[in-house]
Amino acid sequence: MKLFAMLALVLAAQICSAAGTSQKFAYYGEEFYNNIATGMKGDELRENINHVLESFHRSVPNKFDEISNECSGSGCYTQTSLGYDGARVFLMGKYYLVDHGNGEYGVRDVYCNNEKTSRDFRGKERPGPNRVPNANVINTEHTWPQSRFGGHGRGYQKADLHHLFPTDSQANSTRGNFNFGEVAQDTKQVNCVASRFGRATDGTQNIFEPPDNHKGNVARALFYFAVRYQMHINPSEEAYLRKWSKEDPVDEDEMARNQAIFEVQGNRNPFIDVPGLEDLIHDF
Repeated sequence: MKLFAMLALVLAAQICSAAGTSQKFAYYGEEFYNNIATGMKGDELRENINHVLESFHRSVPNKFDEISNECSGSGCYTQTSLGYDGARVFLMGKYYLVDHGNGEYGVRDVYCNNEKTSRDFRGKERPGPNRVPNANVINTEHTWPQSRFGGHGRGYQKADLHHLFPTDSQANSTRGNFNFGEVAQDTKQVNCVASRFGRATDGTQNIFEPPDNHKGNVARALFYFAVRYQMHINPSEEAYLRKWSKEDPVDEDEMARNQAIFEVQGNRNPFIDVPGLEDLIHDF
């Protein structure tokens, strides 16, 4: 309950920029925006963003957060983990849950662009409020594969909502831990037409290509993950991600998801809040 009370203060402290309709968020602190305005970029900016994401915050009404390595007392918060089970409940049993009335529910999937309803579960664990449906039908995708987690906060990595999405289980399995990219030649059929798996345009490796309307989301999730957990993205994959972030820009749904995650996890994805931020970082 303390987190929710704190977040009410944080939300009240969001500050709109005088430039157009762009928004500055109290969460990042004043120094973050000053650093961007004065030309900070590259590894220095990456380290600055990591500091914001890892540190303690003190929310101050109508002002930017105060960010430090230690904080106690009123208004203090930092990233918290729901745990993997809690993260799955948030995704499947709340955020992506669709209520059709009369006790019928579905869960929206991002790899096949469809909805898994009670009919798909055939008597198995079905979707519903605060429930995790059968994983053989719809599963939780770690956009950054678990096999590539680093030693820096592995428990947080597994449950970090910013890179978790509900996906068709067969499509999830097909993706596995393969890099993302654009398929030139299919080598394996995915469970739906929205995603593809096969050889990349250079023909040297198998990659997974998500739907066009999810490509930007994938890119910004991986940019966040790389900076937050001090990881590195494969250069060929990074080239696709930068391209996708431009072709599939931030939309209202992605902004709403970012806000919802902030309210339960206590941190934000800056690559959603500051579109084009990745252009200031030359190497992920």
